[in-house]
Amino acid sequence: MNENTSLPATEVSTTRRVPGWAAIIAAVFAAGFLIVVALDRITITSKVLTSPGATRDIGPMLQVDPTKTYNAEGQIEMVTVQSNLQPSILELVGGWLDDSIKISPRYEILGDRTIEQNRTLGQEQMARSLDVAARVALERIGYDVISEAGALVLQIVPDTPASRTLDRGDVIVRAENSEVKTSRDLGELVRAKSPGDSFSFAVLQIDGTIRNETVTLTERDGTAFLGVSISTYVEMDELPFQIDFQVERVGGPSAGLSLTLALLERMLPGELLNGLKVVATGTVDPLGNVGAVGGVEQKSHTVMRNGADLFLVPAGQADQAKAVLGDMIEVVGVETLDDALSRLRSLGGDVSGIQLVSH
Repeated sequence: MNENTSLPATEVSTTRRVPGWAAIIAAVFAAGFLIVVALDRITITSKVLTSPGATRDIGPMLQVDPTKTYNAEGQIEMVTVQSNLQPSILELVGGWLDDSIKISPRYEILGDRTIEQNRTLGQEQMARSLDVAARVALERIGYDVISEAGALVLQIVPDTPASRTLDRGDVIVRAENSEVKTSRDLGELVRAKSPGDSFSFAVLQIDGTIRNETVTLTERDGTAFLGVSISTYVEMDELPFQIDFQVERVGGPSAGLSLTLALLERMLPGELLNGLKVVATGTVDPLGNVGAVGGVEQKSHTVMRNGADLFLVPAGQADQAKAVLGDMIEVVGVETLDDALSRLRSLGGDVSGIQLVSH
């Protein structure tokens, strides 16, 4: 009898070796990932990135006595930028590749300030901006909250009568026995004189004391010359009612124009904006002059992304905004609050009840 003898079973391996090229690719990806992580963690302290931020409707953030306000269809918005004060190498590379991001030397943005000091300064500037905007708006609708009180000395020309008697920050309140309330008053009094004439004036100093001076006027371009650059000095009185602006993580003075327009829109019964969506940036001084701001190009990219019917910017920076926005959104450069109001009126806005003035 024959017996069938079974051979022992054997196991056959089905494991496949990873191809060498796949291992190389995996290693390259892993190394690349580690490099990216490292570049994102290494910060550059000598540069600051300024990138587009957001547009924000000011209306809901303004807190004004309800008995003094009206509802309106229009929308006035402020526009912000984002500042990265401690960018990583990876973010810096991204900034180089993105035309909407500006790379600046750290000192250009912060000066000698720390990040915390810069934040505090921005908050103080925002508070000051609201303080001025509220008074400018109230003054334009009939409240007496700003008083012109003299000629403020801004700059002094060396080797002139002023350089021997005046300091920056001095305020000339009287000249030649006449009251000086504005820079125009002082200019007219000086122009009425001839080179070589004596010129007497009274100065309100920074510490609040008054001193009297007499100088001999020199000559410039054939006319009498004192040697100062001046502006009108104003005193701001108490507000007749409370005005607050509730905003977080935003600082700086550039919301002055938008705040002023938003307050005028809120405190008048007519439609100042005629239902339009208006974005505005620019500082505003107590006389209604609009000043330059930083980051106009980045703000223009923000406006382009979020849309608007009109973008109001300081006159000297209109070309920067137009270079970004082209014909997509109307850009209007303004030197004064009156310029902005005039453009709104031309677009159907109701400016009745607003005092238009020229400086």
